[in-house]
Amino acid sequence: MNLGRGYLLKTVVFVVAFVVASTLPAISTAPGFITISNQGKISGQVLAKSGSPGDIQAAVNLVSSAGGGTVYIPAGTFYWKNETVTIPGGVSIVGTGNTTTVLHSNVRQPFNDFFQVDGSNGKPVRISSIRFEGNVTNWRDDNVGASNAISVMNGAIDFRIDHCVFIDFPNQAIGVTAFDTGTTRGVIDHNYFDNSYKDTSPPVGGWWWAYGIVVAGKAGAWDNNIADFLGKYETVPSGFPVVYIEDNIFSRCRHAIASNQGAWYVARYNTFNEGRPQNFGNMDVHGAGGGSKPGGRGLEAYNNTIIGSSGYNAAQAFWIRGGGGLIYNNAMHNILYGIGLFNESGPSQSQVHDLYIWGNTMDSGTLLNPQNYTQDTDYFLYARPGYTPYAYPHPLTLGT
Repeated sequence: MNLGRGYLLKTVVFVVAFVVASTLPAISTAPGFITISNQGKISGQVLAKSGSPGDIQAAVNLVSSAGGGTVYIPAGTFYWKNETVTIPGGVSIVGTGNTTTVLHSNVRQPFNDFFQVDGSNGKPVRISSIRFEGNVTNWRDDNVGASNAISVMNGAIDFRIDHCVFIDFPNQAIGVTAFDTGTTRGVIDHNYFDNSYKDTSPPVGGWWWAYGIVVAGKAGAWDNNIADFLGKYETVPSGFPVVYIEDNIFSRCRHAIASNQGAWYVARYNTFNEGRPQNFGNMDVHGAGGGSKPGGRGLEAYNNTIIGSSGYNAAQAFWIRGGGGLIYNNAMHNILYGIGLFNESGPSQSQVHDLYIWGNTMDSGTLLNPQNYTQDTDYFLYARPGYTPYAYPHPLTLGT
């Protein structure tokens, strides 16, 4: 008997209402459309009606009200008109694949964030298998605005963004920010970032904006013990965001990864190529974070491949303007200098210190440009004694 779609939708509404008040372990109807359970962290599955912001938000709200779960977005290209979907902790969003579920901005930059993750309830979020497309048409669009694909905010814990594609986001594709206190941590893995508009008629001086990932805290505090960060994830001190960035590909980014104001990131097993402008650092740790605030706390960067822009001999791999950490076992090609250490005005924490560099390879150029820093005081050209990297692949990436 064919009951029809209208009957099915009414049934879904009834089932969800029943589940919220039920103690049964699971209730299902219409296989592939909705499954709700009150067990575990991920307790519901809903197929959004479409990839429009309104339909995704409705599905997110439905899953959240049932205790959390996963919203699936169907295949198709869906055109957004400056809307933002808010995703609370405990809700994940998964497309059919990063070539088949496409979310495209119909509004030219600056446009609002596609997704904003609110992690204030302490529950995990996953965003996976979606193609995000910004809307940039010429160099006049190349400036700071919202214009992000995903903003992770409010102390999100164990978030994961994976197997997505990000095209033409003139501010940053993914931004992670943290409160002054509390924990923000997660993983960004197996994604592709490209700002292809940067190869069309650049202005004099080249393109300026368009980052891949930016990790920033809001804290003015500082932890002087770098051992609190090295090889750590769960135990990184409160108030300092930590993001593991692994197995991604970055192309035509001003800084593929940047950090500021107490943030820590681990970049490993990524590929960086064709930076824009061609002489900017692919990986950056900011110095002074504005006024009296310190810049990024530092980084661990290892087993990455950094390829300078073809036909351009002034490419740079790392801009380290503050903090410390480890840079080791990276392979650099067509690079003028691999690691630049820069002095910036601001508090003493905004200067480079406790930076260990070893095992990197280059096919040309100079490995280190230390400026006014002192070897064996500010930086060290050997492996840090007692260091053990965090497990790779990151445990969050091993789930289905």
